[in-house]
Amino acid sequence: MRPHPLSFCVLMFISSIAMAAPGTPLERAHDQRATMQGKRNAVQHSINETSTPGQLREAAARFEGIIVELDQPAMRDLANGSTYLRAERLNNLIPLAEVYLRLDMKDKALEALEQSQRSSWIPIEFDKIPAFEGLRNEPRFAAINARARLGTRIFDTPALAAGYQEKLSVAERIAGLSLFWHEARQNFVYFDHVSNLDWNKVYLDYLPKVMAAQTTREYYDVLMRLAPLLQDGHTNIYPPDALSSTYYSRPPLRTALIEDKVVVVGVSSPSLEKIIKVGDEIIEIDGMPAKAYAQQNVAPFVSSSTPQDKIMRIYTNQLLAGDGAKPVHLSLVGADGKQRDTSVQRSGYPDVGKPPEFEFKLLKDNVAYIALDHFQSDAGVRAFEKAWPVIEKATALVIDVRNNGGGSTEFGHQILRHLTNQPVRGAASYVRLGDPVIRAQHGNAVHWLRLDGGADERPGNAPVFTGPVAVLSGPRSFSAAEDFLVAFDQLQRGLIVGEASGGSSGQPLSFELPGGGMARICVKRDTYQDGREFVGKGVMPQIEARPTLQSVRTGEDPVLAAALLALAR
Repeated sequence: MRPHPLSFCVLMFISSIAMAAPGTPLERAHDQRATMQGKRNAVQHSINETSTPGQLREAAARFEGIIVELDQPAMRDLANGSTYLRAERLNNLIPLAEVYLRLDMKDKALEALEQSQRSSWIPIEFDKIPAFEGLRNEPRFAAINARARLGTRIFDTPALAAGYQEKLSVAERIAGLSLFWHEARQNFVYFDHVSNLDWNKVYLDYLPKVMAAQTTREYYDVLMRLAPLLQDGHTNIYPPDALSSTYYSRPPLRTALIEDKVVVVGVSSPSLEKIIKVGDEIIEIDGMPAKAYAQQNVAPFVSSSTPQDKIMRIYTNQLLAGDGAKPVHLSLVGADGKQRDTSVQRSGYPDVGKPPEFEFKLLKDNVAYIALDHFQSDAGVRAFEKAWPVIEKATALVIDVRNNGGGSTEFGHQILRHLTNQPVRGAASYVRLGDPVIRAQHGNAVHWLRLDGGADERPGNAPVFTGPVAVLSGPRSFSAAEDFLVAFDQLQRGLIVGEASGGSSGQPLSFELPGGGMARICVKRDTYQDGREFVGKGVMPQIEARPTLQSVRTGEDPVLAAALLALAR
């Protein structure tokens, strides 16, 4: 019998958790897991479709022996802190059930599957696995399948997540508020960042507000002010897609707060560029002073983890967003000092251009520069590897993640493996450990479980750049881009130049809300390996540099210039 694909699926189900940091109990758990996995693989490879009953009985005995080892008290203690090791029991019981069934031992097969559910009700569709065809008429097997689906039934919210309609019932509006409040209460990991917030009082305060909302639009106007109270960039409420153009339409302009002025820093439509120039200062929006407009109409809807994150979201991401059917009126002051007024449509630009992604160029003195614009896919890895023949011959390397809003941490680590022969160590991660028995016996407390994540060995065949490296960062460096910065910083491989990053990483738990909206709660807490906090602060540069109004108007890049100066030294 080939290794059953189901055991691989189980491991993939928990694949977001990796290895332990050296010197911790989790390292011992990782070693034991590797040992147990090796034994399991050996059993699975010892049998195939043509195995005799004797060979199958021997395999069953070996599986049973592994399970006995996993059930020893010392092993169970290690497994309590290691999801991978804990999963090994299940990963042995399921192929054991298959072996029992091939031996026509239905009761033993059912018992093995029932045992597998004593540690986890994982949503595996056992009744769709061909190997268990012979159990489909068994009542016990039906109960096993029912338990496997309970997690989905408990945590998915189809009854609350009906599609968009212009009005929601009072019950639906209350249910949406209650769901978000409850998920945050149970799982949010940064309540210490808002230690003065009474989350239970917030719920009571918002009940009459959501009850009074007459339309779904009004409901989300209220609800979207709730998530920002938690002050976390990975904790958000989003409106239904049907309302997206009402909230998020914006002209093809990029703005930023520079030297305490609201400045146009990018125009991506040639037709709009005839009216608005890079370097224009916005002094009024819809007849209000620009910063007053931002604080009144934008800030209440902004979920952010740090002051720099909040400023970026207010003045760059969301400042001009609004109803696509309504223009936005701007008062501008150009480089010539003259004021002018204009009305700008938020949508309807057929000539919007996109800047090239993952820009690569060779700078003066043979310094290689590459912009890693996102980690949403492996496109950045492929761009880096495409440029590798030039990078490996460069005198120095600049990696720009100033506009990288995140994605998958793994893609960033794939880049870092080209910079070192050492293990790439990411952030240390923690989750809240919800144990109602401990709470019942010992009172209210928040307990933390460190996930078995940390070291990531670089493949031995990856070529390594050994020259000096600088990474450019800023407030738009967010999430997986910050994981990249933390790992780079811990490698002590080079300099971080620019501004503090957004200061928000972690794993969001997403769920649907009534009317077609979405919400997410940050449920994973990340720190440096030595415990230093960067969420709520940002990854700090060794050399600070930032754009100025003058540099925006002249097209200069003070951050890149500072990095090149440091590399030259």
